[in-house]
Amino acid sequence: MEQALVFASIVLGVAVAFELGHLNTVLRSKMVRWHWAQPAFALFILLSIIAYWWAAAANSEGSISFAQFMPVMFQLVMLVLLAAVALPDSIPEDGIDLAEYYLENRKYQWLLVSLYFWSIHLGYLGHVFTTSDTAFDVLLRAGPDTVFGLLFIVMIFAKRWSVIGAGFALISLSPLIWAARSLG
Repeated sequence: MEQALVFASIVLGVAVAFELGHLNTVLRSKMVRWHWAQPAFALFILLSIIAYWWAAAANSEGSISFAQFMPVMFQLVMLVLLAAVALPDSIPEDGIDLAEYYLENRKYQWLLVSLYFWSIHLGYLGHVFTTSDTAFDVLLRAGPDTVFGLLFIVMIFAKRWSVIGAGFALISLSPLIWAARSLG
């Protein structure tokens, strides 16, 4: 598992470098019309990358087969693609409006988030169904994450800023949930 963790760390480092490089581009440009949604999305992706690495480092004991690593590789690819689109990689001469950027890229962004999330969550659901005693136990253990997964799908189609804002408000709870899990 140590080699897999080193490889995952390198790939995630590339993802963080993409996102920070794009952040530098956006911050240094005087031709950016700011809007809250895209920076909020970028922060969510950065926190997702950190949480993924943290979980991988915490569970790095034992060995992993090539077949077991393939879903991990898929998740790493999704995170790199998300980091690459989280902020614009270049600013056109006539500038960029981050509200327009968000609306133009929201389907792609949230589709990637959904693919990433469900690739993890389906494995977790399989584990929960085989280890939980009752349907209520399954609901308690898997229900909140499943709701987040459904929210990510809703965000693919959300066009109204009020719906997008409500979605982000709910999503902002996820770092609190991740932190609470790491304390227990």
